[in-house]
Amino acid sequence: MADLVVRSRLNTADPGGAARLRSEAPVLVTVYPVLDYFSVCPRCGYAAEASTTVRTFADGTADRETHISCGMPCGWQETR
Repeated sequence: MADLVVRSRLNTADPGGAARLRSEAPVLVTVYPVLDYFSVCPRCGYAAEASTTVRTFADGTADRETHISCGMPCGWQETR
């Protein structure tokens, strides 16, 4: 289940004007909610929320980051 999907970025800076995929930019970014994350905010003690962002690149490699934040607007957040 994906909350957000952002598809390919194109680079048209090529002198010939042909669009091509930028190898350093992800071609697919997907954000998944972490439904089994049970922790509390270290700042205010309210329930924390988490999501995982997966960035897939044109060469098939992928990076994954988990973002954790307070369920209330105290402002606490962390990325792992």
